[in-house]
Amino acid sequence: MAALACSLVTLILAGSGAGAKYMETVVQDDAQFLHRTPAAVYASARQLVELGADRVRLTAGWSAIAPQPHSKKVPPAPFDASDSRTYPKDAFTSLDTAVKAATSSGLKVMIDLAFWAPRWAVGQAAPDPKRERYFVDAAAFGDFATAVARRYSGGYDDPVNPARKLPAVRMFTTWNEPNHPSFLKPQWVRTTAGGFRPESPHIYRAMHNAAYDAIKKVSWQDQVLLGGTASGGSTVPGKGGVPPLQFLRALACVDDAMKPLNVPECVNYAPVKADGYAHHPYSRLVSPATPDPVLDDVRIADASRLGSLLSQLHRAGRLASNLPIFNTEYGYESRQDDPFQPFERDQQAAFIGWSTYLAWKDPDTRMMAQFLLRDIDPAESGYKRGTRQYYRDWQTGLYDAKGNAKPAARAFKLPFWAQTQGTGAAKSVLLFGEVRPGNGPRVVRVERQDPATGAWAAVRTFGATCDPDNPEFLTNRAGFFLRSAPALGASAYRLAWRHDDGSFEYGVPVAVADDAAQDPPPAVIRPGQRK
Repeated sequence: MAALACSLVTLILAGSGAGAKYMETVVQDDAQFLHRTPAAVYASARQLVELGADRVRLTAGWSAIAPQPHSKKVPPAPFDASDSRTYPKDAFTSLDTAVKAATSSGLKVMIDLAFWAPRWAVGQAAPDPKRERYFVDAAAFGDFATAVARRYSGGYDDPVNPARKLPAVRMFTTWNEPNHPSFLKPQWVRTTAGGFRPESPHIYRAMHNAAYDAIKKVSWQDQVLLGGTASGGSTVPGKGGVPPLQFLRALACVDDAMKPLNVPECVNYAPVKADGYAHHPYSRLVSPATPDPVLDDVRIADASRLGSLLSQLHRAGRLASNLPIFNTEYGYESRQDDPFQPFERDQQAAFIGWSTYLAWKDPDTRMMAQFLLRDIDPAESGYKRGTRQYYRDWQTGLYDAKGNAKPAARAFKLPFWAQTQGTGAAKSVLLFGEVRPGNGPRVVRVERQDPATGAWAAVRTFGATCDPDNPEFLTNRAGFFLRSAPALGASAYRLAWRHDDGSFEYGVPVAVADDAAQDPPPAVIRPGQRK
């Protein structure tokens, strides 16, 4: 049985190429990093480092930073949209503080050049003047990208301490969820035949191209990610957002059959340049392994759909390079913090390990995300307590609104997943884990709970070498491991990380059924078909 278990995990490792894979972790929480006192921002940065995050994602809110955001006219000289020195005096203060706090704590930074636009940079006013997003001017967006990239190039004087330079930021994303009507409009336009076709991909392509060229002109070292797409869209053309894969095809000016689009926006099309594709693969109301029935939507379980299309578009000459996937936003809410959600806090915690495993085993994925360090207090919504609207903000945090740790905080620090694999004599338990804090190989072990007594004991596991190991073993240099153990019936497993002083820190337990629980196969909805 042990040999069979070992053979199984060896095949998995060989097939995935993931044995030595490194995958970065990014956390976004603008409330904590952009809207708190400097002391609180620095404390949040240190907290993320203790949890083992690699990077923080920060929003450079264009309309919040730009001068005269409600004016139809571009502000007069001396304003220069490409020079942050001509923006309002305190416009960049919060972002400066967050970048300095993150960098000084050891975190890398990703800046999202994002929502919303100033009125003078859109072609049509929005009903809500605080959320201008209709026909965003690409050239103006490129100027804003230049201003931000220059400011965080590593050569810009710190306004607080001119003797020092602001830290360099080397990763940018161009807009947030451009396939979602909350962030970019119009999503659709009418065709001559009276139907609808996607329009937001063409608006966004021009925005991205302008920002990409602007940022690369500041520094070739800067990575610029395309996309930032929402996981789903509408299957009814003309309503809601454009599904992400349909959005990507239209952005690349091809139809469902990968043939060039014959629309005015695609005249003189040139392959789109980027360093990666950002995506938000939420699966908030179902388990992580549940695929989306809409084939143009992409949840965490559907990464191969996105990776396959990106490769196709590159081979077809529609993308300048074969883009890896960067998950830049993801998370689950918990019922204790929002009674309208389907999952408990313990499930939220277990899903972190499960989702991390799904992302890690995908060969095209380079980054995993956590949206929110801390829940947004529902009282801030302004709506009646207990209503759905009261909980309209997100409760995906690792900590609740009062700052108390949820089980998710422990799961984020030590992501772990266990599931049965195989059948009969070949059945085994697949064990995946990561130690996020620290560097280099870490000493860990996996423990199993005795169903009868509740006691925990270390289990002997097998790695890719098929040599029996002691219960303690080393992760790879990036902190990951994938191993197997003989299946011993239904039980729970947990990851234990041994610190240098010999003490152990434990992750959240993961229950494993005697047989692998499979999500029911979804009804497939093909492109252009309604739900």
